[in-house]
This record gives sequence, C-alpha cells and structure tokens, in this order.
Amino acid sequence: MCQRDTNFDLTLPFDQRKALFFINWLATVRKIKGSTINAYLAGIRQLHVVQGIEPPNFRTGMVKLVLTGITNNDNVQKRTAGQIGRLPMTINMMLILKTLIARQKYSNHDKRLLWAVSTIAFAGAFRIGELLAKTRATFDPNFTLLSRDLTSSADATGKVTLHVTLKCPKESKNAAPTVVDIYQNDGPLCPVKAFLTWSKLTIREPEMPLFREKSGMALTGVKMNNIIRKLLDPYTDLSIGHFGTHSFRIGLASMLGKHGFSDENVKESGRWSSRAFEAYMKLKRTKRAIVGTQISHLISQVLHHITSHLLPRLRIRITSMQIRIRTLLFTLIRVRIRIRIRIQAIL
Repeated sequence: MCQRDTNFDLTLPFDQRKALFFINWLATVRKIKGSTINAYLAGIRQLHVVQGIEPPNFRTGMVKLVLTGITNNDNVQKRTAGQIGRLPMTINMMLILKTLIARQKYSNHDKRLLWAVSTIAFAGAFRIGELLAKTRATFDPNFTLLSRDLTSSADATGKVTLHVTLKCPKESKNAAPTVVDIYQNDGPLCPVKAFLTWSKLTIREPEMPLFREKSGMALTGVKMNNIIRKLLDPYTDLSIGHFGTHSFRIGLASMLGKHGFSDENVKESGRWSSRAFEAYMKLKRTKRAIVGTQISHLISQVLHHITSHLLPRLRIRITSMQIRIRTLLFTLIRVRIRIRIRIQAIL
C-alpha cells in the first residue's frame, strides 16, 4: 500500500533507506504506534526468510533511534490521555483464572483448552501469537503453531517435558526455529498436566493449528484476550491496569525479578534478545533485590562484629579512661584545696 500510494520502490531486499521511508509513512500517514511499526518490520524480516532471501540488517542505529523517538512520543501521549497498561499475571491471579474458567458454561473440551493455553503461555513466557492462530478459519502453516510443532518426552522418573517448536520467533535472527521446553511441576498450575488432560479430549491433526475449539475452529489470540478480560476485569482495579494475554509473558519476568533472578536468567527464560524485558519488571527489580539482600547481610555481619568484638574492647578502654579521668580530677581537687590553704595562711 505504501509503495502504491507513494510510488517509492519498496521491493525486497530492504535497506536502511527503505526502512526509514516506510516507518515515516506508517507514523505520519497511517498514524500507527511505534510498537505496531516494530511488528511490521518484524513481518518484513520474516518475509525475507519465507522468500529465501537473507534478512538484511535494516535495523541500523538510525532506524532504532527513529523507532525509539516514535515510541517515546506514544508513551507521552498515553500518559497525557491517562491510559492504563497491562498487569503482570501472578500465581494468585492464575488460580483465580482457573476457578473462573471452570465456572463458565463452555464445553469441558473448551474449558480444558483455555486452561492449557493459559498455563503454557505463563510457563513459557509465550507471546500469544506464538501459540494461537490469527483467524478462526484460515492459517499460514509457515507461522501458525501446528499440532506437529509440539512434541513431548519423558525422563527416567516419568516426568514429561513438552517441546514447542516456534518456526519464526520474533527474537530469532536467522531462519532456524526455536524450541521452547515446558516442564512438568505437578502443582496446580502444571502446564504439562493441563495440556495432557486437554489432549485426551481432542483429535490432533498434524497439519492443523494445535489449539482448536470443540467446533474445530482455531482459538485465536483476540478471542483468548477477550475471554481473559471478561473473566478477570471484575476482580481487577482497572484504574491501574488490566489483565490480557500478554500478562502471561510479562508475569514471568515480574515473578523472576521478584525472586531475585539475574537479568540474564530473565532474558533467557523469556527469549528476550534485548533489554525490552526491563519494561515488564513491574514488581521488585532483579539486581536490586540481590544487591539489597547482600547489603543487608553485610550490615548484619558488620553489626555482629561490632557488638561481639569491638564494643567489649571499647567498653574496657572507656572504663579505664574513666578511672584515669576520675583520678586526675581527684588530684586536681587536692591540689586546689592545698593552694587555698596556702593562700589563707599567707593572708
């Protein structure tokens, strides 16, 4: 559309000049936000991959600066308009969600489906588009998660691990797929148990979208998001934010940060290739928690050393000094008395 409206050559492969022109058109003509522009550029990169063209590095320093400026302007407008953001999913909210799903009038199949998607999205910090199709009736096998893209294995103890193959992950810089492992934890939020329970109620067709409703139609990210909003909004203070499908992803970052995991651990768990995860640290920060604990421990050690070693010595020295001072005072008093006696004798 941009090429048609402007007569500017935007054929592949892309370079910095084409990227900047396209970004400018999206921001000024289409009035699109920075986050959406980033998604468009990611789509262009994937188009290179699909067509067998080596993806060029058109996200140069200049392009990144322009995108940062657009995003910052979007944030200013959002704050000015008083808009609210998404809240990170927590374990307590997951338990509430589980209860609410069970109370709905959906079929048992669809209840199990919703819970399986929720637990997997939370445990793997997935973007919802990595798990669910964009539309109900049509899908692109090059991008949509198909039934054959999820496999499983078991260790010697019988613990099952799910292996989710993402064909075109956002963070990948090459055409190689990324495999995300989901582990069994046997708790109330176990994603493996949720998935296996749902799998018993459905027929998995290898070349069809993995997560489909009982009707056979694909469960979409938009529908999943609407269901989350519908269920959790009544239990949320909407003045500070709301829960949606992206809350699963940012919930993992927040939870790991709360428990003091390093920034590298957070990045690896959520497959962030940049510092973008820092925007999701909406609970306690990672390093701050670790450093705070270390400082607290250090202070405790110092206080212990002072109270058990230095104070007794200091008290002894102070006592000794007090005795010396008192002796000196008594001596001065005696001298003063003698001086008075002599003065009186002279007079």
